[in-house]
Amino acid sequence: MVSFYKGLIDIWSESSPDDLSILFSDRLTYSSPLLDTGRVNDVDFTNSIDAAKKVFKLFEKERKGDDIECAGASSEAVIEFIREGLHKNDRFRNAVLKWILKPSFEYTISKLRGGTGWGGQCPLCASPANMAIVYTPENETTEQRLLSCCFCGYRWRCPLTGCPSCGNEKPERFGFFVGDSARDQCVRAVSCEECKTYLKTVFIGCRSDKKRPADLDMDIEDVATLHLDMMANQRGYTNCVESRVLK
Repeated sequence: MVSFYKGLIDIWSESSPDDLSILFSDRLTYSSPLLDTGRVNDVDFTNSIDAAKKVFKLFEKERKGDDIECAGASSEAVIEFIREGLHKNDRFRNAVLKWILKPSFEYTISKLRGGTGWGGQCPLCASPANMAIVYTPENETTEQRLLSCCFCGYRWRCPLTGCPSCGNEKPERFGFFVGDSARDQCVRAVSCEECKTYLKTVFIGCRSDKKRPADLDMDIEDVATLHLDMMANQRGYTNCVESRVLK
């Protein structure tokens, strides 16, 4: 698995992004997601085709023996895969699509203004949050929380306390799980007793590397803390993404 994700990181760092701006309106709103699936066919996915073929090849190599053949897909087939995936409401469940579009989403999101989302649902693509970041902004003394979208990677501000899945705000109904190492103390699986979900949360203040939220790749943070997922699952908790699927 480590070699697979290292391969993904290499692909992301080498890939040129496509501009997905046409899929989003020019300002954030709180009434509906900004992703306009009706304009998916207007996007030029030329760069994503190259990224897709590399991801397919890596995936095929990782799943060798599973009778998977996707690395030789035509450009037309790749574009159809991307377009069909983006049109689906459960697009956040398509990990391969996410891997292909990660460079393009990062590029496009960097051009958008930040904002406050509504609950645990991404204000851009309506996918659920899979991680959170708690930090203190420069020149401020009050901590803030950012939720991170499991699909497009967008981050939005939300109240410091409260469950993104059910809205629970009772302090006594929250708990958390941590690992044994010093680094583990900086990432906790915060659990909610009301809906039995958890959200892995990075606490910037206790990190020795002094990284800011902008320095973190949440996909890497997610993979690096898979042991927290196992701990939470063994105790009967479901992550916010799976909770959305089960509803």
